Amino acid sequence: MEPIIVSPPLRGEWNVLNTPGDKVPSHGTSEWGMEYAYDFIRLVKGRNGTLTWHKKTHSKYFLGQVKLSDSFSWSEPIYSPIDGVVREVVSFINERIRLHIISDVGLALYNSVFFSYKRGATSKLCGNYLIIEGANCCALIAHAKTDSIQLSVGDSVSAGDLIAEIGHSGNSTAPHLHFQLMDRVDIKSAKGLPCCFSNYDINTENGWEKVEHGVPCGKYTIRFGA
Repeated sequence: MEPIIVSPPLRGEWNVLNTPGDKVPSHGTSEWGMEYAYDFIRLVKGRNGTLTWHKKTHSKYFLGQVKLSDSFSWSEPIYSPIDGVVREVVSFINERIRLHIISDVGLALYNSVFFSYKRGATSKLCGNYLIIEGANCCALIAHAKTDSIQLSVGDSVSAGDLIAEIGHSGNSTAPHLHFQLMDRVDIKSAKGLPCCFSNYDINTENGWEKVEHGVPCGKYTIRFGA
């Protein structure tokens, strides 16, 4: 199946932690339409030259002294990747204010063992989320910031419209954007659909190189334009 071309859901520089550009299914499962899902996070070089997703030291992260506002991704705007109509919205799930490796990774491990894809609540996995139904696919935006989705069921959106902000709700180990396309609104029975992005740049040894209709892999930092 040919990938569906969508607009970039973010702006600026990002890294892709889980992507169908590296493996399929990208998240290790095809449940809930996640076969071709993406996880975007902003990574910045720290003092020791390694990439990190927050402003504090590793020791402070282990001690639970990293706040949401210390994340480079948190509260960044999210844009609609498609034209469509809002079919589901949850925006009231509280985020974990302090980030801690044991609690965040522990929650992910717990859900990987005990979460039921058939009976589990969507918000338990996706946190604050939004489903947009388009002409030939449905788009899911997950783990959004609490109360950042100012849309209601039935609202029409266009590709490029501001729809939410990145958060740390649901099954999230750090503030990031989870994005996927599905063949239907009902996430519990949905099948994932492959998609590519209309345009972006990748940071190579030769500098920034333009890519059109590409599927980004985790090897490169990517840059989405307006």
